[in-house]
Amino acid sequence: MEPGLTRNLLHVTLREFKSATKVFARKRLVLGQVLMAFENGFLSFESGSVTAVMRAEGEWQGRAMFSPEVLRALALVPPSIDPIPIAYADGHILIGSMTIPCDWWLPRHELAQEIENPGLVDLLAMGRTMPRAEIRGTELGKRIRSANEKAERRIKNAAAQLVDLDIGEAEIRALVEARIASRLKAC
Repeated sequence: MEPGLTRNLLHVTLREFKSATKVFARKRLVLGQVLMAFENGFLSFESGSVTAVMRAEGEWQGRAMFSPEVLRALALVPPSIDPIPIAYADGHILIGSMTIPCDWWLPRHELAQEIENPGLVDLLAMGRTMPRAEIRGTELGKRIRSANEKAERRIKNAAAQLVDLDIGEAEIRALVEARIASRLKAC
């Protein structure tokens, strides 16, 4: 590997993967975009109000966001490889033998310090880049979780109000994701 380049490759045991992701197989569970992160030896999948955490080994330098339908499919029919390889390259995540298009961000620890009075989009962007431990255990983390809940409520409300115009929740969610992505690129 060339100096300065990072390798994004993890391995998770099949048993650990099945145990952690089974929560996403529930039929009535409402899932949102999936945020995948790796910190301190633990891989996490966050979707809506649900987080699954599992031990993993390897190197990983970023955060990925992908479709909740893919996560549900992986929970219902996990890869049969043991250990399961998880890799990132060129806008795609590989989990087992499934290639998944994703959005990718590198963690930005300094983003929180750059913004004095963050708005809703700023808080959503911070949630994509801050270490998971900081989001779970800090006052800023509470604000980020509240922003995620607020955004979900607003997306669902907008979808309900725009149903007569044939504008669905997926289209509104895509607009919000584009706004968050542009905020991350601006920093």
